[in-house]
Amino acid sequence: MFPSEFQEEGIRRILTPREAPFPHGFANATEPTPEDLVPTFEEYRIGVLDTVQIGIEDLIETGRTWGAALEVSTTGYVRIPYLGPIKVLNMTEQELEQELRTRVQEANLINDPIVQVVISIKRSLFFSAIGDVGNPGPFVLPQPDTRLLDVLGQIGDVGPQARKMFVIRRNDRYTPPAAEVPDQPLEEGADDGLVIPPPIDDDDFGSLRASGGDGPTYALAQDQTPPDDELERLMRPPGAGRNRSGMRPLVVDPETGGFRESNARAPEALPGDSEDDPFDGESEYDWDDVPEFELSQRVIEVDVNALKTGDPRYNIVIRNRDVINVPQDTGLFYMMGEVARPGVYAFGGREITIKRAVGALSGGLTPLAWPQRCEIVRRIPGTDKQITIPVNLDAIYAGLEDDILLRSDDLVNVGTHFVAPFLFVIRNSFRFTYGFGFVYDRNFGDQDSIGGRQNPETVERARRASLGLPF
Repeated sequence: MFPSEFQEEGIRRILTPREAPFPHGFANATEPTPEDLVPTFEEYRIGVLDTVQIGIEDLIETGRTWGAALEVSTTGYVRIPYLGPIKVLNMTEQELEQELRTRVQEANLINDPIVQVVISIKRSLFFSAIGDVGNPGPFVLPQPDTRLLDVLGQIGDVGPQARKMFVIRRNDRYTPPAAEVPDQPLEEGADDGLVIPPPIDDDDFGSLRASGGDGPTYALAQDQTPPDDELERLMRPPGAGRNRSGMRPLVVDPETGGFRESNARAPEALPGDSEDDPFDGESEYDWDDVPEFELSQRVIEVDVNALKTGDPRYNIVIRNRDVINVPQDTGLFYMMGEVARPGVYAFGGREITIKRAVGALSGGLTPLAWPQRCEIVRRIPGTDKQITIPVNLDAIYAGLEDDILLRSDDLVNVGTHFVAPFLFVIRNSFRFTYGFGFVYDRNFGDQDSIGGRQNPETVERARRASLGLPF
């Protein structure tokens, strides 16, 4: 039934009160703001694993410049001859040059040192692209005024079905503190990673004595030996002695090489043991203990079509450590029942209504379909439940009810009625001729046997075969 005048119809996104809001993009995604279009120009600060080229004149030999390309350690330090480890994390080039001049002067190496610092590799200045892009991965941020359209060339553009992209941005400028390492020069010939313990004072810790055996073993002097219960508690690993489950300790079986339970009983808890065992795995993690900066971020939603057509509102500035996520559309819906082409269909980045799904994608209804008996089976996200929603296709196509927007994993089932076969037979039993009479429909008999004549299609196929035509 086609309308005789203009009609305006709506599209329903939520069908029942038990449904969750329609999934649209990311949680808490917002439109770009004017601040997102303003670049930030600031001097780069040294980060972890950056490469810093340092040159100091007359440091090793008079008249020559000592230079090296040093990689910043994970704790934020570099090591320079005669100066030892120097913390360079979060410093600019000028700040590091001034720091090195001060260190050289304080060490009485050079009165007026000439120092030059260049950050050759900036690993802490980057952005990442994931999802439906041509070249996902991390990329170096070339300049502060890098825009989203500039980035599309680096990441190989987005997929043809992408409609939205999301820029995940940190709200803070926090930099984790580096481990504190004493800024003292190392002894000549000492290993950088070697930790030399302080010498043992016999007066404070007692003398050491060797005992026989395959190799020397050491024990504290008798007057310095702690009590037996205290020594046992200190030597046991964390969590030992607090066996709440009643299981016996595991020991190595020398015959099989595996583990087996020991015959000995598990040691009881000794005085001084804490009741709260951090290794028992029973305590739940408290998210309130996580610092706020670790959970603080912002999601910017960008319309891909508007961006590519030149809308300046979406050509935002890409900042350090931004993550560009282009979701891949993997949504599917299912058509079954009395439709011409039942099966599984993909959304393809588009919003599909039930009118489009039934009328265009699945080829329409079959002769036995009953438009008033249709249903949508929809899963409730995050649960093992589903809801069945009755739909009147006849009223939707007539414009009496709003069209319905399908979701991912929806199942559209078009049913029939027990009188549908009888109506189908009645509708197709008779047909009009070129005149005004009625003729008997050939659906009730074999086409080749009606009137004792040969089927014209069989004659035509035989004629074409005699001519050598393949069709």
